[in-house]
Amino acid sequence: MIQLSEAAAIGLHVMIYIANNPDNVHSLKEIAEVFKISDNHLSKVLQRLVKAGYLLSTKGPKGGFSIVKEKKNAALMEIYEVIEGKYTRKNCLFASRHITSGCCIMKPLISSINETFENFMYNNKISDFKL
Repeated sequence: MIQLSEAAAIGLHVMIYIANNPDNVHSLKEIAEVFKISDNHLSKVLQRLVKAGYLLSTKGPKGGFSIVKEKKNAALMEIYEVIEGKYTRKNCLFASRHITSGCCIMKPLISSINETFENFMYNNKISDFKL
């Protein structure tokens, strides 16, 4: 099943927001106000994106965050994986590995959800969206 934390949702939305205005530097406070989220939580997500090379961080009174130009066309999955770690498909609701592959009655639904998610995340770029 798909793991999508609040941090991943924040990362995706913030990258789209910043990519929509690539020539501006966006302060932590501005972004937190736009998305109505905690400065603290946002700061952690932004630092991950900076460390991974997707955002630039500028210090000082007019500082903030801007997109690395080459990352404007990053696939959504890239941003997801910066926050969540490497995506791995899960096809069963059972946590145990002792269950046989044919026993999960939800497998057709879960497989369909996974396929839809993967197609969306790999085939859409942050530059494809407007916020």
